[in-house]
Amino acid sequence: MKAHFESTWLFLAALALAACQAPAESSAASAASNSSSAAPRRVLERPSAERLYADVAWLADDAQEGRRAGTPAELRSAQWLAARFEQLGLAPAGEGGTYLQAFDVPLPVELGEKSAVSLVGEFAGGALETRISAGGEVLPLFCSSGGAASGALAFRGYGLINAENEWNDYAGERGLLEGRVVLVVRGVPQRPATAADAAASTEHGAVQSGDGWGSSGSLFMKVMNAKRHGASAVLLAPHPSARDEALPEFDHSRAAQAGIPALAIRYDVALRLLPAYEALVASIDEHGVLGGAFDDSRSPRVAVNADVVRSKGPAHNVLARLAGADSSRTVLVGAHYDHLGRGGDGSLAPGQHGEIHNGADDNASGTAAVLEMARLLAASGKPACDVVFALWSGEELGLLGSEHWAQRPTFALESVVAKLNLDMVGRAGNGSLAVLGVGSAEPFESWLTAAGPRAGLDLKLNRSGQGVGGSDHQTFLKRKIPSLHFFTGVHSDYHKPSDDLERFEAAGAAKVVAVCVELIERIASAPRLAWVEPPAPEQGGVRVGAPMRVWFGTVPEYSYEGKGLLLSGTSPGSPAEKAGMLAGDVLIKVGDIEVETIQDFMYALQTYKAGDVVLAKYLRGGVEESVRVTLATRDAQ
Repeated sequence: MKAHFESTWLFLAALALAACQAPAESSAASAASNSSSAAPRRVLERPSAERLYADVAWLADDAQEGRRAGTPAELRSAQWLAARFEQLGLAPAGEGGTYLQAFDVPLPVELGEKSAVSLVGEFAGGALETRISAGGEVLPLFCSSGGAASGALAFRGYGLINAENEWNDYAGERGLLEGRVVLVVRGVPQRPATAADAAASTEHGAVQSGDGWGSSGSLFMKVMNAKRHGASAVLLAPHPSARDEALPEFDHSRAAQAGIPALAIRYDVALRLLPAYEALVASIDEHGVLGGAFDDSRSPRVAVNADVVRSKGPAHNVLARLAGADSSRTVLVGAHYDHLGRGGDGSLAPGQHGEIHNGADDNASGTAAVLEMARLLAASGKPACDVVFALWSGEELGLLGSEHWAQRPTFALESVVAKLNLDMVGRAGNGSLAVLGVGSAEPFESWLTAAGPRAGLDLKLNRSGQGVGGSDHQTFLKRKIPSLHFFTGVHSDYHKPSDDLERFEAAGAAKVVAVCVELIERIASAPRLAWVEPPAPEQGGVRVGAPMRVWFGTVPEYSYEGKGLLLSGTSPGSPAEKAGMLAGDVLIKVGDIEVETIQDFMYALQTYKAGDVVLAKYLRGGVEESVRVTLATRDAQ
């Protein structure tokens, strides 16, 4: 191991005097010089595993509370990182002569204590309003928006639309709900058990495959079905056979938002709103239809308030510059430092909401590696061109920090010749390191093939920039900037509280730093790298999370805040690409489902199936256009 490190740093010395030049040779000459062992030498220190461990220990300490973007703990971490850059003698590269760049992110959802359901007018016994439910009798659903709504009550059975079971609680005139408050039954229709019904409902009302209901019985689908037909709010009541069951807890691990108030209510509240509730549900279970026992024209008027606070707060990118001999070119080296805070959205341990997710590997490891690279390069004189070290926030919320910077750069974006991204590099103790995006510039493969053995690492090179979940390299690949993504693999601690300091492999992370510093030196000393379009993801590549049942192939612009789904591109070979959709298009409708948010789009993917041909409507240059899209599965990729 020691011999590997010594040979690595002796090799790096071979790039030294090039730091005083701005190369202008042809690409052919460049290719020859890039591999030359007779190149000028720079003397650099070896990476320090001890320093890496100390930095991860600070970042992954409980005191940082998981570094959730937009929280005081994240700001505290950002200020600490800025101070570290200042100590290393690096210049600020953020906004207003500082190391920081602020931007807004959605904050963790908060529940208040004022959620309520009320009968209004004549149905309130002569009073203008009678509150009949508060506190433990009503609770917002995880997908509820905050705010009030009112309207005539409409009972729509189980609120299901399911073609396989030929069930539609909104068929015909029953689909006319404009402005109404819709009451639905939790779960799916009761019927004699069969072998196909072996799968039981989950705590969130979703029925697993085997009984034909699929995900149609989930809470989110019920709410979205009602919204799709014009409902102003949704109330979810328990089945009479489960009248004493607890209200479903507000699930902080789920990010879906329906865009209307949605509340779970206790059984006695349902009876107060609809005295015939038990008889109506029994009729549905026995006959499969609602029958004529409920007359919408005589329904009471109901007011609903969902005390759900969804707000935004400032998050902070941290950027510092090491000036080089040629300031017209910049190598951008980055990692995200934010993580999941106390769980919630993104956590793979939903039962541990409230526990600190320290994110030692994800991504204190990459952050510490960037700090160590900054230390090594700053101690070694001027590089051949500027090197900017960027520590992004908001990555866990959809690459928000890097995307904000790319849209509002604090220095010229066109000066960036390449981007190195480190995300989860703390498990290289087995000597393995995956590198994605290798196909985005021609020299990358040969440089990495040589650098890996020198650092004692077996590099798994992937020419694609996809395949292991989203990270900040994608922000730059889509802007046709050559980018590499370094990653030591998914593990059982991913997005769980168990991703903690004791599992960080500092010696392996030091080897990752060695590879990256060699790449920085190579890129800085070479002419501008020509962009090469990376190939599509390789079959069998590693993925984070399960694929959607239906594949559309859009690449969303997560920072977009307007109505619709703004596309930053489409996946190669996807239905969207085949239909001719382009970056910059704003998707506004899929089939008969209006797309106002990404949640509406995800709902559409759960509504349709692979093989369906849907008419997609979108805005291109402000003009509405439409195209037929044949939906597929990931197997078609």
